[in-house]
Amino acid sequence: MAIAAPPTDLPPEIALIEQEEAPVRFDDEVVIRVTLRNARDLMLINQLSDDPWSHAPGIGAPSDWRVKRDALPTLRAAGVPFEIFIDDIQGLIDSERERLAQPQEALAWFSDFKNLAAINARLDELVALRPDLCTIVQAGSSIQGRPIKGIRISKHPAGTPMPAFLFTATLHAREWAVPMTAMWFADRLVEDYGFDSRLAAIVDSSEVFIFPVMNPDGYEHSWTTSRLWRKNRRLNSGGSYGVDLNRNWATGFGGSGSSGTQSSDTYRGTAAFSEPETAGLRDFVNARLNIAGHIDLHSYSQIIMWPYSYTSALPPESATYTRVSTAMGNALKAVNNRTYTVGNSWAVYGATAGCIEDWTSTATGGMGWCTEVRDTGSYGFIMPASEILPNVRENMASATTMMEELLKASTITLVSGPSATTPADATAQVKVTVTANCGSLIASSPVRLKWKVNGGATQNANMTLASGQWGANLPATACDSTLTWWVEAETNFTITRWPVNTPVSVRTTQTDGCGVEGDLDGDGLVGPSDIAMILLDFGVCPGCPTDVDGSGTVDAGDIALVLILFS
Repeated sequence: MAIAAPPTDLPPEIALIEQEEAPVRFDDEVVIRVTLRNARDLMLINQLSDDPWSHAPGIGAPSDWRVKRDALPTLRAAGVPFEIFIDDIQGLIDSERERLAQPQEALAWFSDFKNLAAINARLDELVALRPDLCTIVQAGSSIQGRPIKGIRISKHPAGTPMPAFLFTATLHAREWAVPMTAMWFADRLVEDYGFDSRLAAIVDSSEVFIFPVMNPDGYEHSWTTSRLWRKNRRLNSGGSYGVDLNRNWATGFGGSGSSGTQSSDTYRGTAAFSEPETAGLRDFVNARLNIAGHIDLHSYSQIIMWPYSYTSALPPESATYTRVSTAMGNALKAVNNRTYTVGNSWAVYGATAGCIEDWTSTATGGMGWCTEVRDTGSYGFIMPASEILPNVRENMASATTMMEELLKASTITLVSGPSATTPADATAQVKVTVTANCGSLIASSPVRLKWKVNGGATQNANMTLASGQWGANLPATACDSTLTWWVEAETNFTITRWPVNTPVSVRTTQTDGCGVEGDLDGDGLVGPSDIAMILLDFGVCPGCPTDVDGSGTVDAGDIALVLILFS
């Protein structure tokens, strides 16, 4: 891989630092899987390595570490059980560099990994391809001033009331598998719209935000200088570089699984949201109150996990998380028969305070996940190019399932309501049943009947629950009016809509025409034939249509009214 020139959009002093740094080498280094038997083993491995490749390196569980080859005799002498998983880190990196240095223009986009410039250019291409579906969005800028670029995908313009889904990737720079995964999500939602009915239904029903590279400085640094760089590129007060952006979120900030040591790969920063990268996405999310679901992509470990990461306490929605996460894992496995561990983050992953999915799940009221993509240690962060497509395809199945499950957060079934036509000047009752599938219906006014008369302003009535059915009345409407109406049910995650779960779905009802006053024979005119009908009914005739004045008697008064309306 050719070393890229320093970016020209950086301040000169930063560009100079980036240019002067020689590529970091990892000669005579290996990755081992260690089973730590006790605290002494943990202390020893921490002395020999400052780079755990797997998380939660606790006692009694296996964990992966990058170590110098000459440290292995020390481990053997101490009796620490281990096995070598990657025998030559630098050899893998060299092979990757050589492969990526070859011409890529003629190859398919997902045939190999892409640097930051290529990813951002592809986002622009998607917008140019389908400007009706896509726009570029930005969640602030990095510590070195690079934009944190993303894409919004939806059939509907921004501001349309509907659920939103958020996908983030590459908080950790060296995890090259995940920007490719996020980009596959974007590609498929755009390129397959109109061909894939499942994806089209998502784009028609929601807005999807995808940020493939949340750590652009670190990602660029992993391409140009240090392939295994993890953090952002903040110059810390002690002279080291970087804050772990996935320990910098407010929920649980400062707890176990994060470090206050600046040189640590899990250094959390001086305060929650101390980094512009996390603060930028915070502000982006806080400006949108409709985030229903979020997946943050990482590598590696093959895990689908849900909050919380900072505490052993379970979220109130744990039953829903279990059900939806299981469906995600099953969908993923169906693609390539690859099994991912599914579970609560604390239980399957260990304590990692200050993580993004904990924050999004608490800040938005929606649901948050972290997915660790392939593999389980055979290549770790240095994924072979041949694994890109299998990886992105199986994770697309998981993400699609998550969005589908949350979009049908509740099931609305019509029990009764007006048909295509309804009498004028009469109310019409609507009754539905509602079943919450994800979470629970909100406490106050969860089911609402909404309508428009002749395309006017939206009106609504809260539906009330009686005998298991929610009911409300559509208003009495004048003759020859068009009434469009729909039902919404709101859970603590999102709003589901009937008749079809899209922002534009409605049921249309037309009120009857009221006819011409005085036109008793229905020919559209008031004339002699109408007077003739009155004469036929002359006399006491309560309720007769010829009793025009409603007196109960058909008489001269009715003839006089008809003569006034004579046309």
